[in-house]
This record gives sequence, C-alpha cells and structure tokens, in this order.
Amino acid sequence: MLVLTRRVGESIRIGDHIRLTVRGKVGGHITVALTAPAGVNVTDDTDTDTALLPCRRIWRRRCYEATLLMGDSLRIGRDVTVWIGGGGQAGRPARASGAQVRMGIDAPLEVAVHREEVYHRIHSAQPARRRECV
Repeated sequence: MLVLTRRVGESIRIGDHIRLTVRGKVGGHITVALTAPAGVNVTDDTDTDTALLPCRRIWRRRCYEATLLMGDSLRIGRDVTVWIGGGGQAGRPARASGAQVRMGIDAPLEVAVHREEVYHRIHSAQPARRRECV
C-alpha cells in the first residue's frame, strides 16, 4: 500500500486515466472528486454507488464527487482501493492533520500511482528521453 498526503485542491493519478482530487475537508469529512473512464466501476466501501454523486461530464469520462468519513474507502475497478485517512489496516488510525489528507492506495504493481505534479513531470520528460536515445 502506498500512502500519500494531499492538500485541498491537489490530486493523485492512478494509472494514466484516473484522477483523484481532494475537494474539501471539514472536520472528519473529506470531499473528493474522482475522474475515471466510462467503463470503470467506482463504489464506496459498502459496495454501493449511492454516496457517489456525478459532478460534471467529460467526454468519454465520468466524474464523481463523494463526501467520506475518515477511514472510509473507495473501490476503483476490481483491483484499486483508496482509503481516506490512510487507514485500511487494523490498528492503524485514520487521521488528517491541518489542511492535509492522508490517503492509502492499494493497487497492483503494474498500476502507476503518482502525485499529479510528479505525473506531469514524468510525462513531459518522456519525449526528451526518446530523442536522446536516437
């Protein structure tokens, strides 16, 4: 499991097509927006999508907004689980300090998980690397 800390307005990229953004934090309630391709199923920790509200429609993508309590989780597809507060393991307290939110991401090794700014840095450097190799 990878544990990342994000502030309100900051994002995490899961693979190339999923973006999880912290929208707000009030006490123990965390609001997140999740953008995913149309074929990806997103559910909360009770296996229902009733807590997920559609926010805006992007061409061939779906955007959801959810307000979760510390310790709750979202399941993205079959293999990826995101715990709000970094919980997910017994005995580990879910917490958020100040404006930061701790998130634990459990994903297969072949799925890249990056902070948004690192993701952009990696993808903007790839064309330069290809030219150097030729």
